[in-house]
Amino acid sequence: MEKLIKTLGLSAGILFITLLVLGFMAITGTGFKIVNDGNRGIMKTGTQYEMTSVKPGYHFFIPIYQSMEVKTIRPILVNYSISEGNKKDEELLYFEPALKGLDGKGIPIRLALSIEVKPNAEKLPLMYKSDGDFSNSFYKKVLQANREAVQTTISHFSVDTIMDKRAEVEKTLTYLLKDRYAKNPYFTLVNINLKDIIVPEKIREKQLDVQAAKQDALKSKELIKKAENEAKAQAAIAQGVADRNRIEAQGIADALLMKAKAQAKANDLVSKSLTDKILKNNAINQWNGVTPTMVGSEKSQFIYKVK
Repeated sequence: MEKLIKTLGLSAGILFITLLVLGFMAITGTGFKIVNDGNRGIMKTGTQYEMTSVKPGYHFFIPIYQSMEVKTIRPILVNYSISEGNKKDEELLYFEPALKGLDGKGIPIRLALSIEVKPNAEKLPLMYKSDGDFSNSFYKKVLQANREAVQTTISHFSVDTIMDKRAEVEKTLTYLLKDRYAKNPYFTLVNINLKDIIVPEKIREKQLDVQAAKQDALKSKELIKKAENEAKAQAAIAQGVADRNRIEAQGIADALLMKAKAQAKANDLVSKSLTDKILKNNAINQWNGVTPTMVGSEKSQFIYKVK
């Protein structure tokens, strides 16, 4: 009986200690972690990181001797902005000032953009072993890589023309970022969005003046072109009227000429047809048989009078 009591007492003691340890673990979070979907755990035993990331689930480990850190593997957006650069970072959203670089003449230019990256789940333990922790690796492999790509991109352009070459800037930046992330084992490039190109205010004002002058010149050119087209249209109309009048006049003249030629030809034929024989014959045909008498003296004018 004594033995049974001792045994039960020992079991109860062990159970009590176990429950006490579990309660302490639950309250403090030591020795127990929940890894949710979209996250991975990085387990450290003693002084060594385990090279397999811990997948979603409930996980117990030995306090003090073991530790676990849970990090996201979902895409993280880094927003480089003029107005939001000092906002507090969130788990999936980092706020950074617009990135700055120098053009070929040493004039500063800034780019406002957003770059989205995704942590490599299988490489998280190696990241911790190599860089110490997530934050340090993110700074070196993401923030620093982005900054270098932007600085190199800006150096390829001039402050005088970069505002008109947005597509080329975006193309160059995309190429450089893809090249850097292709060599990055811990983060994958997901998306790039160039939002704005910011040049010094004085240069911006000059560029706006130049742009306005170009627009005015373009409008003037369009007005001149419109006036030229209208003048050509009016000239075409006038030429059409002139051609029509000329054609009509030519037609009338041709018709009159043809008529005159026909009349002349007819007169000529009539003239040629009036021979002496025809005239005598016509006179004979028209005589009524009455002999004409002469009126007047021999010295005066006279006429024949037919009775």
